[in-house]
Amino acid sequence: QILDRIEDVQELIFTKEPDLLRAFLPVQTMHLTIIVAHLATEEEVKKAVLALKQSKAKVEAILQGKDLIMTFHGIGQFNNQVIYVKMSEENQKMLSRIAKAVEECFNEMNLDISGSKDFKPHLTFLKLSKAPRLKRRGFRKICSDLYKAYEDSFFGTEVFSQIDLCAMRKKKQESGYYYCECSINVGSRGTEESKEQ
Repeated sequence: QILDRIEDVQELIFTKEPDLLRAFLPVQTMHLTIIVAHLATEEEVKKAVLALKQSKAKVEAILQGKDLIMTFHGIGQFNNQVIYVKMSEENQKMLSRIAKAVEECFNEMNLDISGSKDFKPHLTFLKLSKAPRLKRRGFRKICSDLYKAYEDSFFGTEVFSQIDLCAMRKKKQESGYYYCECSINVGSRGTEESKEQ
């Protein structure tokens, strides 16, 4: 549902401003970034896998066995250059706590997460930096009129059930989603899984 709505917005923007096509992010890659880690060696990737696995217990302690149902509503922007779907305030607070827990595990492993900015969960679907040519041609801002119709729309809900360690630069999967070094399941799905194991 969320991805369908995002595609609707992208289509609307495309009909008004076809040049922006190159700046769209494919819905197959949609994700919420928790941290950005710079992992220079395979050794560091292995450490990051461990850190993520260790964070599972901390994350589950925060969730307390309850499902976190994430609600997406409305469109926001950073600097008129990044356009994203917003997440409800209370969900943001909860996810912030989860991000801190994961961050602690990465810090304990001495991994470089200096690339992580102030945490603000957002579902990016358009990014000017993805289309450097447009910038050279003077495209500096994305006008909010292009997506006005959806600015306060409800996009849908999604249960927070998984955290992936994704490689930005490796070849993407068949599905179009990032290459994953490791995934952990959290919430009710995570507990079922550990029972099976």
